[in-house]
Amino acid sequence: MQRLVRLIALDFRMILREQMLWFMFWVAPALQFAAVFLLLPVLERFFPVLEGYRFLILLLMTLQVVSSIGGVIAYMLLDEQDEEALTAIRTMPVGVNTFLFYRLFLGTSAAFVFAVLMLAGTGIAHFTFFQLALGALLFASAAPLVTLSLASFARNKVEGLAVYKVVSLVLLLPAASFFIGSGLKYLLGAVPVYWTFHFLAAVAVGETGWVEIGLALLTHGLVFLGLLRVFKRRVFG
Repeated sequence: MQRLVRLIALDFRMILREQMLWFMFWVAPALQFAAVFLLLPVLERFFPVLEGYRFLILLLMTLQVVSSIGGVIAYMLLDEQDEEALTAIRTMPVGVNTFLFYRLFLGTSAAFVFAVLMLAGTGIAHFTFFQLALGALLFASAAPLVTLSLASFARNKVEGLAVYKVVSLVLLLPAASFFIGSGLKYLLGAVPVYWTFHFLAAVAVGETGWVEIGLALLTHGLVFLGLLRVFKRRVFG
């Protein structure tokens, strides 16, 4: 337990010390919340058409919040990879798997908190406690996917920014499914957040969303395991 507390303290010091990490972890989520809570109602007065897309805007903003948290954890791993700290972890009592699980759990937990604040605090959609918790958990599950993608396919933070842009664009693609009337929209279901979007859309209109939950868990699990395998092979292999 003392090791865990020490690791958390060290990580938050790193976040506070690095301007980019500090911005992505604290400032960016705050700006996203302010954009939905304060700016969107103002924009709707000038552009009434936006009112019909409030729910989709909320989903996209929440996704951006959790992906930025995943990016922070990835940049921390990239820093440690540059300093060969990840290699040194092999000889430590903590162990590689435990350390990686801790980092991903830290990012997922923070993403869950921010997702709850976005979904519940903006007042755009109203969910039961169970729906809110499950929706936030599904959103938060995207954070480790972002982390593993950046840490696997980027060699440093400069490359990490480029990979982050690509990953962010891929995660945004499921939003197009709300404008596609045919079955072609299910092709976007390969992106895990597709099912997160449609679960929340289903429960928002009174449906159960159990099919969407099952497919969300399946796609998140498959992508996570695939990325985890790539990460371990490229970083520790």
